[in-house]
Amino acid sequence: MHLRRCGKNYKKGSPVVPPGGQFPVPATSDSPLLAFRCTTIYKPYITEDVTSNPGFIIDTLITHTQVRGAEPIILEPTAEFLFVSIIIGDDVLAASRVPVNATKFEIPFSLTKLMPRKEPYSVSCSATYRDDQKYIANTLLSYLPNPTSGSITKLDARTGGLWTKPFDAGHATGYTPVFPLGFFTSFDDYLAKNLSILDDLKARGYVRDLSVHSTSLLSPCLLIQRPLFEGSIW
Repeated sequence: MHLRRCGKNYKKGSPVVPPGGQFPVPATSDSPLLAFRCTTIYKPYITEDVTSNPGFIIDTLITHTQVRGAEPIILEPTAEFLFVSIIIGDDVLAASRVPVNATKFEIPFSLTKLMPRKEPYSVSCSATYRDDQKYIANTLLSYLPNPTSGSITKLDARTGGLWTKPFDAGHATGYTPVFPLGFFTSFDDYLAKNLSILDDLKARGYVRDLSVHSTSLLSPCLLIQRPLFEGSIW
């Protein structure tokens, strides 16, 4: 019998267990493909962002790999741009020329045309190349009311980073970066006996998810979700 933690052998001399989960290698194409994508720069936007500089990020990657959403494109040396429109319902939120094979190209837009709400807006991004080649990408725009308490955390799609700030009576000043770092430890004979350890972890910079090991018969491997900073997270 081999000792395991979360289904993995960890003792010296235990057999190697193939991890599985390998990603398949996508097929290739002899002709060029356009991987057209769009998303908001920040997720979510909130009411106070109406005075900031909201925008969408556009990718117009040319590839020979059959990645998800890539479609054939007939390239012309003299046609260096696509015309991109960002549409919600029947309204054009923004439009711009975007270079072919661009990544993280930003198109600004105004939130004044929208009302904050809990449900995200469905967005259609349309790209036209040489007038006769058209492409569509869909995304969601989250535009929430300002929280009245707690805190808010945003995802920056340009970097994948997180930004957070606390709110007091609906107002706040300045975002700070967050690195959601957790740790692995035992629960029953350690954390359960002294939950103030979590406060010490907060002071050390650990901010949210804690993966722990428990001897409980119900769940040998469980995830404790305990916010390590004040307030709620949107």
